[in-house]
Amino acid sequence: MKITNFNFIGDFKAKRASGNVICYTVGDVVYYESKTYIASKKIEGLSPSLGEKAGWLSLSDRSVLYESSAEPFHAELGDEWFDTSSGVLYKRIENNSIHIWVEL
Repeated sequence: MKITNFNFIGDFKAKRASGNVICYTVGDVVYYESKTYIASKKIEGLSPSLGEKAGWLSLSDRSVLYESSAEPFHAELGDEWFDTSSGVLYKRIENNSIHIWVEL
């Protein structure tokens, strides 16, 4: 999966305090039950627990390619980051219990 535009929303909520259903759009990233999900299409009030049928993709279950000039904040092990400012590709690995980016 390749992510170029994403919007970190925070914890998933189906409805606002007013009772209105929340609409998520492509690239919205939410947290739900200790996992991170991204919307792959317009989603209205459907929980990430419904998975791909509802339009939610788990970022915890797949590697992600980020393209940006800034280091991705929520990257997981195995993810890759193409630094658009330097043209360098990195991979997120674990070394002595520390998560680091290594140049490929």
